[in-house]
Amino acid sequence: MPHVKYLDRTAIIGLTFLVSACAGPGMVGQDAVTGSVRPSEVRPNAAKPPPEPQPEALCAWSQIRGIATLLAMDPTRQPPQGTWQFFPGDDVVFVPVPDQAQPGDEYKALLRRPLSGGCQTPVLILVAPV
Repeated sequence: MPHVKYLDRTAIIGLTFLVSACAGPGMVGQDAVTGSVRPSEVRPNAAKPPPEPQPEALCAWSQIRGIATLLAMDPTRQPPQGTWQFFPGDDVVFVPVPDQAQPGDEYKALLRRPLSGGCQTPVLILVAPV
């Protein structure tokens, strides 16, 4: 039987082809052991996920009770903007002026100053007129 001889050769060649295909690396750019994509072969123009939004910076505040004196007003702005001097500390802060307030008026107030974090400006909270 001469065709049995060819069948043995075909089986040996096919088996060799299968074994060599399994021994080589998978796809180009993929790790043969883990199957993960190698970072050095990632294409730069591949679609990138959008960046994650950054959380807002938290602020640590110190709070002081005192008296705020209205030094000046800017009536051209709505609501009118006032320049306030806060005691103790002689801090100058710019906040809206309450109704009926005139330069020289004093208010009980709280001054919140940033200690750390992304906050940069102090906050003046007017409580009541003196």
